[in-house]
Amino acid sequence: MRLSSAVLGLMIVAGPALAAGGSASEPASGPTGSLAFAMTLYAGGITLGKVDMDAKFIGDKYHVVSNLETSGVVNAFWQSQIQATSSGKLDKKAMQPSLYDSFYSGHNAKNQEVSLTYENGDPVRLYANPSYPLTGFEVKPEEKKGSFDPLSTMLYITSGVGAEPGNPCAVKVPVFDGRRRYNVGLTKVKPITITMDNGLYKGPGLLCAIEYKQISGYKPRVLRDTNFPAINAWVGIFPSAVTGRSYAIPLRIWANTQYGVIAAVTNTLKIDGQPVKSAN
Repeated sequence: MRLSSAVLGLMIVAGPALAAGGSASEPASGPTGSLAFAMTLYAGGITLGKVDMDAKFIGDKYHVVSNLETSGVVNAFWQSQIQATSSGKLDKKAMQPSLYDSFYSGHNAKNQEVSLTYENGDPVRLYANPSYPLTGFEVKPEEKKGSFDPLSTMLYITSGVGAEPGNPCAVKVPVFDGRRRYNVGLTKVKPITITMDNGLYKGPGLLCAIEYKQISGYKPRVLRDTNFPAINAWVGIFPSAVTGRSYAIPLRIWANTQYGVIAAVTNTLKIDGQPVKSAN
């Protein structure tokens, strides 16, 4: 479960979706673009479920929708559906979330709504229904400052906005999901040639290492446990003629564990509504 939280956190969905709350967004205008991809989740070769992300851009505004659904044997002990939306501003150098909404539907009819609102640099405002106790492992206001919601985090990474120039795998993101505060960081290992078994893409890419670091909001015993397996990713770079940016897309994310390989594999990818093409 700890490893799945780390991997799924990178995949947009460390929190739930579609709650009430937040303020109306300003009308957007300008060039439009989109980014959409879907991944299948595996553990030891067995399908765990699927997750997708669909981002729309109008001028400097973004709106992202994500869905996660477990399947197969995992439903016997951790059946989950998570829907999430996030919106805010994104330009060539910075991102500012405005509203994150999530709805989680779990095993034994357990539901959870979470909403995070960002306004004028004030501390993130949290709405949760039902509310959950935070006493004993609170996230301090200063730790929330400058943080992103899980869905905006994925867009921040894939858009390349937060990365060092020329290195899309040089990025570190502070994340707050309404309960926990953690960092997700990427570092470049080496350039590689990627060949997807599902035929989605063949061509140049990067092998990158992913670090998941717990900061606060966890029970003390969880904070003490830092024995996470190494997480790796194949990252492909895909330019957009519409938005003028290049997207760094995780095509395969995996970790070797005592239970076998846990992986997330991209099976569909569209930039501005068009399927990607292999470089070869």
